[in-house]
Amino acid sequence: MPTLPINEAALREAMRDRRYWQPGHPERERYGAWVTEGWQALVAAPDQGADTVVHVRAYERRGPDGDVIQVQAHTRGAPPRPWENQPNPEWRAQIAREESDRDGGDHGYGLRGRTNLDALGRYQMTPVALRAARWRDSQNRWSARARAAGVASDADFLANPSAQEAALNDYLRDNESQMRALGVWSRIGGSVEGMRDGPVPITASGLAAAAHREGPETVRRYLAHRDQRLPIPPSVTGRGDLSKFNQVEARLRNFAATPFGGGLSR
Repeated sequence: MPTLPINEAALREAMRDRRYWQPGHPERERYGAWVTEGWQALVAAPDQGADTVVHVRAYERRGPDGDVIQVQAHTRGAPPRPWENQPNPEWRAQIAREESDRDGGDHGYGLRGRTNLDALGRYQMTPVALRAARWRDSQNRWSARARAAGVASDADFLANPSAQEAALNDYLRDNESQMRALGVWSRIGGSVEGMRDGPVPITASGLAAAAHREGPETVRRYLAHRDQRLPIPPSVTGRGDLSKFNQVEARLRNFAATPFGGGLSR
């Protein structure tokens, strides 16, 4: 479950929320108990100070008056993992399972070559992806953008989870920009008839996952193929359209219900 950092300032702000002070509010008891527990956690923290942070397990549900209830219980201990501070942590966790498939240890950040001999890290970013993200230049050298993040070699990249998250952000932005230009992104909310098993929903999460695997142009070609209800492409040696379209369709389906979040477009 994702965690939220809470410090003294955040708790003081929480005390100004009407769920905390308004008599008769349906969430007053629960919310007040959480604020109290937050203060108790801060008091018990080994390092005291205004910047002391405890982490809380977060959830969202709506109370009877429509307020979103976000905090369930507090925990002290390890800080959020690198992907949990990003706009779409659930999506990143799922794409990492697809790409690096390593939940423990270094969570795949140090992995090389699971899906492709040249693929790097938790999200198995290929040279093509890193060039699209502008982390490699046209000569496949690490770019000034990468060096500014402390990456001048493959080893640097594999040892730097924060850099991998930043590179993924840049890659997601580039893929979204391309899909907007190709007319793909505007189709979010619709569906196409799949090659198998009926309609395939088109969501931001699914498009991002499919483009991460096969690239925006292949996603466009898949959608055009399904719009025309063309026959399933023939099986060929190597990676032909059948293999690529199968991957696109699978990711559109598998990621359809995964929250994608925002904050990446610019």
